[in-house]
Amino acid sequence: MEDTVENNEIELDTSGSECPIPVLKARKLSQTLKHGDIVKVLTTDPLAEIDFKHYCEQSRFKYLGCQKIKGKYIIKYKFFSKN
Repeated sequence: MEDTVENNEIELDTSGSECPIPVLKARKLSQTLKHGDIVKVLTTDPLAEIDFKHYCEQSRFKYLGCQKIKGKYIIKYKFFSKN
């Protein structure tokens, strides 16, 4: 589960972990993000889409959507600093 940067997106692979771990890992990652960064979360947790919609709403990040591809969910959101 290593974070990678690809096409100006920061990829967070949380495959194999279940709620609330993907969101907790994303929250930890947010401490290192810059305004405008896009995060792409890879997860196998079917409840993650709902969790990330709520997380983005509460954190004032822009939820960009979710796709399901080959048993994985790919969730994207855009980080905005609170300053």
